Amino acid sequence: MKPLSELLQEAKVDAPPPRYDVDHVVAAGRRRIRRRNSGWALAAVVAVAITIGVPQIVSRSAAPVPQPPAASATQAPAPTLAPDHQIPSVFRFHGYQTASFKIGDPTSVGPGYTGTWASPIENGRKESRLMSLVVYEPGVDPVDRLGLTRVADVAPVKGRPAFTVSWPAPYDGQGLVWEYADNAFAVLTPDPTGAKLEEMREVAEGFGLSAERPVLAAFKVGYLPGDFRLRAVNQESDEFSAVHFLPVSAMREPVRKALRRYEAINGTEGSIQIVLQSLVPGGAAGCGCLAYRKIGDGHEVSISGAISKAEARKILDSLEVATPGDYSTWVPVAQMVPEEYLYKGE
Repeated sequence: MKPLSELLQEAKVDAPPPRYDVDHVVAAGRRRIRRRNSGWALAAVVAVAITIGVPQIVSRSAAPVPQPPAASATQAPAPTLAPDHQIPSVFRFHGYQTASFKIGDPTSVGPGYTGTWASPIENGRKESRLMSLVVYEPGVDPVDRLGLTRVADVAPVKGRPAFTVSWPAPYDGQGLVWEYADNAFAVLTPDPTGAKLEEMREVAEGFGLSAERPVLAAFKVGYLPGDFRLRAVNQESDEFSAVHFLPVSAMREPVRKALRRYEAINGTEGSIQIVLQSLVPGGAAGCGCLAYRKIGDGHEVSISGAISKAEARKILDSLEVATPGDYSTWVPVAQMVPEEYLYKGE
């Protein structure tokens, strides 16, 4: 996998990507900021390994998005997996603001991590100050997982260890890693080399855990072909939901060799993406997808990936779609797919 910082470099291209990786809404933050100024939000994420062919994604989100319901004791518990395999079932922090930066609510989860982005408040700063924030579950070592090089210890963040890291070539910038709880780390990556250490520290110092909120999806998936497993979930708003599946062979790829096991898609191995979003101009004819269904008057579900149209249709027919705009009808991530479609390190 490409390191997250390299993905952020690629995200500087202004044109929307023809394919996306659902958990890297982090890198798409800069595009969302631009398009919200004109009333549209881009929820597409950066294409990482290769172009793998999904429609451009747009989502209306000018009005504040209702918060999803608080976690309920009656919800099915998340599967018992190692933290580097398990997709978090709850968001454990909210968006926040520092003197110079606004940090968005978390929107994306993948095996062992939750992602969001930090953007400069309008004060003359350039957009290059954008940073990704990836918060790892306790027990996950981001330095080992991402193949980072530890550069130097820096002053503690809220009394806990912190240090700078560098990414593999060709990225030449440095990020900040700090322990936010016992044996739990977060990583800030500037886009690229834009934010200074003191600015990263400002964002890190403002971070804190909060009341848990469930990670939700807008559909249940009843069928997947072959050996595909759930890879990532994106809950960008109550009108946008995306899930991404990879084959087991791609999920188990050694991270330190390929640097693309978790935080990016190994497109060469194929993938499946299911997206609920606001209607895109062109409908089924313009989506570039393998299967398509209109939902109500203003939304659509599309399926894309390295599968046949017949298999995509089987997936589409198996979907139970919730109500766009109403989180109370959405499905907790632990209930979204049958257990056999969860990766368990096999």
